[in-house]
Amino acid sequence: MEKEKKKMPVWLIVVIVLVVLFLIGSLGGTSDESDNNSSSKNKVTVTDFSNMTEADIDTWCNDNKVKCKIKKEYSDTVENGGFISQSVAADKHVYENDTITIIFSLGKKPTTEQLNALKKAESYSETMHMSKQGIYNQLTSSVEGFSEEDAQYAIDNIEADWNKNALEKAKSYQQTMNMSKNAIYNQLTSSVEGFTVEEAQYAIGNLE
Repeated sequence: MEKEKKKMPVWLIVVIVLVVLFLIGSLGGTSDESDNNSSSKNKVTVTDFSNMTEADIDTWCNDNKVKCKIKKEYSDTVENGGFISQSVAADKHVYENDTITIIFSLGKKPTTEQLNALKKAESYSETMHMSKQGIYNQLTSSVEGFSEEDAQYAIDNIEADWNKNALEKAKSYQQTMNMSKNAIYNQLTSSVEGFTVEEAQYAIGNLE
C-alpha cells in the first residue's frame, strides 16, 4: 500500500496566494498611479528669487501654488538682508504644492561683545526710555566701555519705538519735575536726551 502524499497546509496556500496577489497589484499599478499623480499637477517654471523681496516671493508662490520656505542664515560674504540661495534653480521645473527653500542673509554672525551691547541697549530702552543717540552715547561711555562698532551694531539691531520712549520721558519730566511743554521739548532735543525733533514733537503732541 502506497504511502499517502503529504498535503500542503491550508494556511500556507492562503499565504502564497496573498503574496502573489499583492505582487501583481503592486507591479500593475505603480506606473499608472505615478503617471496620474504627475499629470494631475501643473508644472511650474521656477523664477529667479535673487532680486525679489520676501513679499514678492510670497506673492509669486501663492500665485503659482508652490510652497515657499524662507530661511535666514549668517553669512560672512553676503550683507544682512541679501539673497544667498534657492533650493531649486531658476528656469527649472517643479509641480504645484512642491516646496522651494529660499535663504537670505543675517549678515555676519555677531560677536559676544555685540550681543552684550544689544542686550544693554534693550535694557536702557525698556527701563529708562532713552533715545537712540542717548543709548549709543551711554554704550560708548567710560561707564559701559563698548567700542563704537559694537555700539553701532546694537543700535542697528534694537527693536524700539523711539516715539514712545520720547513720550515716556516727557511724561516723567511733566509729572516729577512739573516742567512746561516748551521746557520738556528743549530737554528732549538737547544733547543730554538726544531725541530727534520729530520724536520730541510726537511726545509734546501726546502729552495731556
